[in-house]
Amino acid sequence: MKKKVFLLTIAVSFLLFNSCAFWNTVVYPSGLGAYAHTDKFSVQIIECFGNASTQEIAVVLMITNNGFNERRWIGSASNTMAVDNQGNTLKPFRSAGVLLDFPTGVPVRVTIERMGPIFAGTPMLRILRVEIGSSKNIVEFRNVPIVW
Repeated sequence: MKKKVFLLTIAVSFLLFNSCAFWNTVVYPSGLGAYAHTDKFSVQIIECFGNASTQEIAVVLMITNNGFNERRWIGSASNTMAVDNQGNTLKPFRSAGVLLDFPTGVPVRVTIERMGPIFAGTPMLRILRVEIGSSKNIVEFRNVPIVW
């Protein structure tokens, strides 16, 4: 009897886990003007522009703190990255990122500069991932056009 209950429990757990994984499908925002959210922050991508002579890009974001006033590091190289349409990985020049204050409910313009190297004329980033203060607050955008 105990063996049947045990096997039944495993079967039900398996079915519940797989059905939950199906319903929690992640949809990534794409393009300029798209929003992404974490528990505490709303992030809008404003623009992504490239410098052909340095083979680097800069990404401009608008970040709104939905929690209490905080000071956060934005764009640290440990979890901030991009992948271009050729599969090349780009990392920010500053390994620690930028330390900024985020008052509650006030959008703050943030620029992550000197991400590279990237070939001049690359049309878009397939993935742009930005860390906001910790590995628990990471937003990801897809198909971000680059203006050269």
